[in-house]
Amino acid sequence: MRRRPGFAAAMRLHARAIVTLFYGNSLLNVLMNDRARAIFMLVALYLHVGGRDGDGPGLTVGALKDLCVALDLCSRGRCEAMLALLRAAGYFEAVPHADRRRRLLAPTEKLFALQHARWLAHVGALEKIDPSARRHRAVLDDPAFVRAFVRELGGPYVAGFRLLDHAPDLCLFVDRNAGLPILFALALEGPEEGPFPPVAPVRLSINALATRFAVSRKHVLTLLRDAERDGLVLRGPEQDRITMLPRLRDGFESLLATILVYVSRAAERASVEVGAAELAS
Repeated sequence: MRRRPGFAAAMRLHARAIVTLFYGNSLLNVLMNDRARAIFMLVALYLHVGGRDGDGPGLTVGALKDLCVALDLCSRGRCEAMLALLRAAGYFEAVPHADRRRRLLAPTEKLFALQHARWLAHVGALEKIDPSARRHRAVLDDPAFVRAFVRELGGPYVAGFRLLDHAPDLCLFVDRNAGLPILFALALEGPEEGPFPPVAPVRLSINALATRFAVSRKHVLTLLRDAERDGLVLRGPEQDRITMLPRLRDGFESLLATILVYVSRAAERASVEVGAAELAS
């Protein structure tokens, strides 16, 4: 994937889309960072579509808590708090069930719209590398494809696959609130016609990053100081410049390549599954 023509353009487009999605959902950043929130919603959707085989009991509060704890995503209390916030914001709703003891939930159109935007970011990046990937864009509005796609995205994660296993140097950024969007925003400071991630120093404004991503100046400073300590970035010689060092650029490329391969394979498998089901019917 990293050797394919168009990969740098795909990374740039993907980074810009993720920054925009993060910036537009400040309320949801209160309890979880972007990565944890995205996984939380994927896990919830995975339960909603019935899990890997499609015949699970559905999305219940208890099942989501159990799975979040099993995946070490968050505690049961944090799960409940996140669910309460998402329900209040209109992303999930209670649905009636014959057994009143079951607290069955369902994602709303608002949540599907948010996920649709994230999936379009992935597909848009893939199109920069393989124009035929635009076929996935059209079927993202097909409920049957979406159900299969969610199963194919969620199944490997529940089984133990982790994107960061392929880019461990980015753990520092991914595990911090707004860390990955801050990294992407810094990369996007490079010239449009230059390499991506940029090799030359780029502009750095602590105040602008803190304001843009609704975090404190201290949070941004600590993140960048820790990254410099770990040999990922270099600040200076001017205080308003920062350089992404080779290990960070390599991790950046590895993470984005892994994401695109993961999404592409999930979309391909979902398309085969839906096509086989249509033939069987």
